[in-house]
Amino acid sequence: MAADEDQVERTVIRRALPPSGEAAREHVLIVTLDGTTRQIPVGPAGVVVGRQPPAELVIAQPEISRRHCRIAVEGDAVVITDLGSTNGTLVDGARIAGPVRLAEGAAIQLGSVLVRYQRRGAAELAEAAELEAELQRAGDYVAALLPSPLEDGPVRAAWHFVPCARLGGDAFGYDWLDESWFSGFVLDVSGHGVGSAMHAAAVANTLRRRGLPGVDFRDPSAVMAGLNAMFPMEAHNGLMLTAWYFALELAPRRLRFASAGHHAGLLHLPGEALPQALPARGPAIGMLPAAVWPTSEAVLPPGARLWLSSDGAFEIVPPGGEAWTFDDMATLIARAGPPAPPQPDRIYAAVRRTGGGLPLADDFSLVALTFP
Repeated sequence: MAADEDQVERTVIRRALPPSGEAAREHVLIVTLDGTTRQIPVGPAGVVVGRQPPAELVIAQPEISRRHCRIAVEGDAVVITDLGSTNGTLVDGARIAGPVRLAEGAAIQLGSVLVRYQRRGAAELAEAAELEAELQRAGDYVAALLPSPLEDGPVRAAWHFVPCARLGGDAFGYDWLDESWFSGFVLDVSGHGVGSAMHAAAVANTLRRRGLPGVDFRDPSAVMAGLNAMFPMEAHNGLMLTAWYFALELAPRRLRFASAGHHAGLLHLPGEALPQALPARGPAIGMLPAAVWPTSEAVLPPGARLWLSSDGAFEIVPPGGEAWTFDDMATLIARAGPPAPPQPDRIYAAVRRTGGGLPLADDFSLVALTFP
């Protein structure tokens, strides 16, 4: 009996001991900057965050102070201290006034950048580095599908794209079908992350390569039907998508367009104060085995500008204010042209300011096409 009790006692003691390697776990900050995620170790010397060197973590954004905050190990805790920054430091959504002990997994908001505090062992650090490399390759692939801006010719194009996560579910593109026809699209896959991003890339690649058998890409209705047949949601992990597609016949300046559950494009005409919506009706791609996507038309006078976006460009909730609507984005776009050159990046900056400078909750895609 004594031997049995001794065995039980040894078992309890073993289970009470920390797992192997626990003492070797490091304090790290996880931050994504310029599309790359870094793991920054934190020790007693601390990590100073600021807009420029000699800060150890440099976030070169105007809302970050030159010396913004310091994060350091103190005893058995990691403590963050704001260094008198202009815009403050938020921990788990609350602005800090003095030194604050960080719980594992704490979210540190520095301007538009989110930093996570975690503890990781050597194996976890290596696994995270491998995952980062995979995400980087996926991000590079998605970026390679985005079109180049068009700065001259009968069609000019500019755009701004910021995913809300490492990989988003938006995609867009434009290209010449032949010397007389120009086409383009914007699409938004449900969800975020790798699955949505890869689905968006597959659909975008299909449109770029005109890979819908038997479909005339000058016919938006046929394009939508072809996409629906190729990408049913039951065959793609339950993912569906919205899309807005157009084909422009250059000589008569006739724009043909169709929508699959997507909000309207915006057509801004010279001399008009506000852009006009170009709505079209049709279900999202992948929802129904068969449906109809009517084609609508518009004529583009010289100097007309077409804006296409994802809903992340206008579904904004200002701090303490009412949620934005599609019309709010139209008003903002009106300030950007015509005749001023299209600047989707400035619209993104204005949207960010409206949202209090915090990261957007959804992917931001905005394309401006000008027809001189």
